[in-house]
Amino acid sequence: MNGIYAWVDWFQDLTKKVADGTPEQLAKRAKQVKLIDQGSKPHRLLQYGDDNIDPFSFVYTISAKRGNESQSRIVHSISEEFDLQAEFPVELDDAFYFPRGDPRNTFFHKDGAGNPELLWRLFRHAVLGVEEVRGEDFDHALKIGNVAIKKLTQTLFLINPKEFLPCDDANRPYMGADLPNNLSWNDYRHGMTKLREAFPECEPCEINLFTYSTHSKELKPSSEVFQVSTDIFFDDTDHWEEFKSNSWVCAPGLAYNVPFGEDLHDKVPYQLEKPERGDIVLVRGGGEGKGIGVVWRNDYKSSLKMDSKVHVVWLNKSRASLGGKSAGSHHFSRAPGIKEVFRQLPAYQPTFALLGINGGDDIKAAPTASQPLNQILYGPPGTGKTWQTVNLALQIVCGRSEDDHGRLKAFQDLKFNQEDLSGNIAMVTFHQNFAYEDFVEGIRPVLDREQEGLRYTLHKGLFQQIAHAARERPEENFVLIIDEINRGNIARIFGELITLIEDSRRIGNPEETEVTLPYSKESFGVPNNLYLIGTMNTADRSIQLLDTALRRRFKFVEMMPDPYHQDMAEIEGLKCGQMLSSMNERIAVLLDREHQIGHTYLLGVKDMAELSDRFRTQIFPLLQEYFFDDWSKIKKVLGKSPFVVDKEIRDGLVEDNSTDDEQRIYGRLADDSPEWKSPDAYRKIYDTNTNTAG
Repeated sequence: MNGIYAWVDWFQDLTKKVADGTPEQLAKRAKQVKLIDQGSKPHRLLQYGDDNIDPFSFVYTISAKRGNESQSRIVHSISEEFDLQAEFPVELDDAFYFPRGDPRNTFFHKDGAGNPELLWRLFRHAVLGVEEVRGEDFDHALKIGNVAIKKLTQTLFLINPKEFLPCDDANRPYMGADLPNNLSWNDYRHGMTKLREAFPECEPCEINLFTYSTHSKELKPSSEVFQVSTDIFFDDTDHWEEFKSNSWVCAPGLAYNVPFGEDLHDKVPYQLEKPERGDIVLVRGGGEGKGIGVVWRNDYKSSLKMDSKVHVVWLNKSRASLGGKSAGSHHFSRAPGIKEVFRQLPAYQPTFALLGINGGDDIKAAPTASQPLNQILYGPPGTGKTWQTVNLALQIVCGRSEDDHGRLKAFQDLKFNQEDLSGNIAMVTFHQNFAYEDFVEGIRPVLDREQEGLRYTLHKGLFQQIAHAARERPEENFVLIIDEINRGNIARIFGELITLIEDSRRIGNPEETEVTLPYSKESFGVPNNLYLIGTMNTADRSIQLLDTALRRRFKFVEMMPDPYHQDMAEIEGLKCGQMLSSMNERIAVLLDREHQIGHTYLLGVKDMAELSDRFRTQIFPLLQEYFFDDWSKIKKVLGKSPFVVDKEIRDGLVEDNSTDDEQRIYGRLADDSPEWKSPDAYRKIYDTNTNTAG
C-alpha cells in the first residue's frame, strides 16, 4: 500500500521477519536497534533479560516512539538490522496514523513475569491471519500482568493491519452495544465483524484511519458532497481500480478542455480545488456507484496540475447499479442530488448511517422524514430560534447538523441563489410592508435609460423560484426559512397560495393542487421536498393572535429560555443561570411568560466585563421596553440589585401636598458605576436571603 497507508507494508515486512526468526535472534537484534539516543543508558525493553524481549513488547515499543527525529532514527535502524525492503517515509505525517503505545508501559509482562512462549505462538499465528489464531491463546494473553484488551488488540493490529482492528476508544463504539467489558476472543471477533460491516469492502487499516482521526477531531465529515466519474479521460475507460488501490480520485481529463492553471470557474462547472478535508466524495462510472470516500487531502488546492489528486479515506468500496437514475452530468462537481440517489441504494446505506452516528458530538443523525413540512419555532426573544432554524435546515437538506464552525460554512455553501437557482436553503424576513408581489410574483417598474422612461417587468419572488428549483430537482430537499413570520400580513403575502402549502395539497400527494398565477399565468404548485420553517417572537405577538390560516397549516414548536444551558457560565461565584431564572419568574408574574428573557443573552459570557456590557446594552433596555419605563416593576424584576436607583425629588420641584409619601422617581445606575462589574450586585438578583421585591 502507499500514501497514507505507507506504514502498513513496513510493519508487515518487519513482523514476518520477526516471526520467521527465533527468540534469540530477536533479542540480539533488539540490542542493536537504536531505541534510544547514542550514549544514553539501555532502553527499558532490554532491562529484564533476553527472555522478556518478546515480539509483542518489541512491536509495541516501536509504536510508542514519537517525533520525526526519534521515529526516523528507529525506523532506519530497524530497516537496516532486519534487512527490510518496504520503505517507511518518516517525513510524511500522513504515514503515522496507527495506534501509539504508551511509552511508560510497553511491556507484555509484569516486572519480568510473563509468558513468552504463549506470546510467540500468538504472534506467529497473528502474522498468518485471524483464522490461524487460537482463541485460548488470546484469552490467556489477557491474563498476563500489564496486558489489557486495548494494548493487546492495538498490537495485533500493528502485527497484521490487514486482518485485525484495535478494540479501543476510537473503535469500540462501532463494535456493537452488546460488547461486554471483559472481552473473550469470540467477543473480539464479533466486534470486528460489526465494525467491518459498517465499512463495506474496506480494509482494517482504512477503517482505523477514519475512526482514529474522527475520534481525535482531526477529521470531521462535513455536509458538502462531491461526485466524480471513473472515466477520467472521457474515453469510456473505467479507472476505479486505480482510485480504490491508491486511495485517491482525480480528473486529469479536464485538461483537454481547459488548461490546468487557468481559472476554471469562468470556463466549466468543475471545482477541483473546492473539496476540503472532511467533504464526502461519491464515485460513479458506467451506470454504477463505485464507492464513497471522505477527503483527507486535496492537491488541487495548491496546484491545478495534471498529476494532482484528491486523497480520500474510503468508507465504502461496494459497487451497486444506479438503476438508470441520473448520477450527474459532469466528471467532477458538487452533488447534493446524487447523494440522494446513492442514499437509496442498500449497498450504501451503512455509510449514510455511519456518517450520522460516527461516535462524535459534532454530527448527529437527523432523518428528514422526522421534520414536518411546515413548522414555526416560537418563543420569547433570545431563545435561539434563528440559530435552530439553521440546524433544522441542514438536517433536512444534508441529513445531519454541524458543529458551530462547520454549521455556518455549510449554511453559506447551500445558500439559495435566485440568479441560477443553485443551492437549497433560502431565508427571508417578513415585515409590515412585505407583499405577494415580493414573495411570489409581481410587476415592477424599471428605469429604461435609453428610452428615458419606465418599463415594467415581471418579477419572480423567492417563494416561486425556490419552489420551481425544488420541482426541477426532486431528489434534493429545499428549505425556505421565514424569519419573523408573525410580523407580515399572511393573507396579503401568501394570497391564494396558503392552501398549497398544506401537506395533502403538495405536488405528488393524492389531493395535489395547482393554481394559475395572476401575473405570469403559469401553473404553480408546492412540491413535497420544499420545507417551510418560520420563527415567531412571542414578545411581538401572541400565538392566539396569529392568522387562523397560518395556525392551521403549521406545526408550532415552543422554544423557551433555558437557564440550565450547558454554555451558561458561572463567573466569580455568580450563577448566571440562576440569575436568569429568577428574573424570568418575576417577569412571568408582573407581565406574562411570553416576555421572558432568552438564555442566548448570557451565552458565552466569560468575565464580569462582558456580563456588564450585555446587561447594560441588551438586557436592561429590553426590560425598559417590556415595562414601558415602569421603573418600579423593573426594580422588582432585578430584586435587591443596585441597577435601579431612587432619585430624590428636589425641594420646590412640586407643590406641597401634590405627591403622596409613596411616590418615587427611579433612574438607571450610571454607566460608569463599578457596581455594573460587581458579582455581588448581580447575585442580589437571585439571593433568597435578600431577594424581596422592593
